[in-house]
Amino acid sequence: MRKALIIGCNGFAGTALRRELAGSGEYDVYGVDIASFDNRTRAVDMLDYEAAAKAISDCMPDVIFNLAGQASPWVSWEKINFTMHLNVDLSVNIVEAVRKHCPKARMIFIGSANQYDLSSVKDGMVGEDTPLVDNSPYAVSKNTQEAIIRLMARKYDLDVVFTRSFNHVGPGQKVGFVITDYCNRIVKLENGEIDTFEYGDLDSWRDFSDVRDVVHAYRLIAENGRSGEIYNVGSGKSYYIRDLVGKVVELSPKAMAATKLPERLPDDALIHYRSDNSKLAADTGFMAIYDVNEAVESVLQAYRQGYQFPIKTDEA
Repeated sequence: MRKALIIGCNGFAGTALRRELAGSGEYDVYGVDIASFDNRTRAVDMLDYEAAAKAISDCMPDVIFNLAGQASPWVSWEKINFTMHLNVDLSVNIVEAVRKHCPKARMIFIGSANQYDLSSVKDGMVGEDTPLVDNSPYAVSKNTQEAIIRLMARKYDLDVVFTRSFNHVGPGQKVGFVITDYCNRIVKLENGEIDTFEYGDLDSWRDFSDVRDVVHAYRLIAENGRSGEIYNVGSGKSYYIRDLVGKVVELSPKAMAATKLPERLPDDALIHYRSDNSKLAADTGFMAIYDVNEAVESVLQAYRQGYQFPIKTDEA
């Protein structure tokens, strides 16, 4: 079996990726994170190069998935240095350790659709050749991560693949994202912690996926992706954020009684942004199979059940 190391394995996508890899029966899965919840996870501060190098040299993985990072554009304005350290310096530590200890390992670095300049997209289809943007420290950090890792990979002949991942949802996602923020508000209202809540701007169409499809794409990229390539990871479908939020609100009689959903705009009033995932499909055979609407509902149920985030698991 191949040995896989997930960095950031206790996070939302990291937990889902562990299940995906273990469920395939083809991987011996190990993880590192800032804290350890089980005997297959090692607590490591990957910003400490010596600690990062020891974790990687002890494991000697065949493939490394780097899911660690600061993922919020909004938070990046409050924590600029932290964002740059976590998204750039940590990744450099990984590459340096791989270069010295297991130079044949494949590394998958997870990027974001927030790197793209959507103002340059006229037909809604966002391809890997869409111009990049520098409108937040987060976007700058991910673009810098790509640039420095690509440079190092060329110099040292390393096997690196990049993603630019679009929105994904599912149980285990923390607050700070549009679906989880509204699910959290609904549960607070249902529990009597608040009396009502206001809606922000929900008038945009974006590509959403169930997190299970996203991590399946990560596995396929590890197995079949071309070294040095960037892959959009998304469903290829556009969803109206007002409709997704409305779906979870309509599942709560208390939310329906205490709030008023904004009026729905006509479908042709806004650009329907979606990922062009044709390169991913051609190279790996990826196809999204899960229903995003069901995934959104599952997030509300998770918050109602009082899940702790990240979800602790003993699964390999």
